[in-house]
Amino acid sequence: MLLLVLVPLGAAEAQDNDRLNRVAPEVEFSSAERNYDDMDARYAREGVLREITQVRRIAVGQSQDELQAALGSSAVEHDDGSYEYHLSLPLTRQDRLICQYRVFFDDRDKVASAVWRRPQCADLVLEQPQ
Repeated sequence: MLLLVLVPLGAAEAQDNDRLNRVAPEVEFSSAERNYDDMDARYAREGVLREITQVRRIAVGQSQDELQAALGSSAVEHDDGSYEYHLSLPLTRQDRLICQYRVFFDDRDKVASAVWRRPQCADLVLEQPQ
């Protein structure tokens, strides 16, 4: 009987991971690029330092307050009401990866889905080798 209870929960978690960790570079993300090689570093994209465990706290159905408690304020609020985060996630002990993460909400302002711009970022959160 216990096995029957665990299987649906595992399936639900996998489904939520799919809804929260899809890679979608075609989704409109903000852009910050250096126009030429010697452009001052302050124009390069920066991310808010976060740990992967903080990103894993995001769940379908969370309120915007719960989302912000885990990730902080968004870098961009898009016209459709979605939030875009620029996160600096640990890649190795010394290196970090700047990741763009866009979170979409349902009509009750609850987290409905989220996408990553880069597959490396989704892999970090899902613990997949790069």
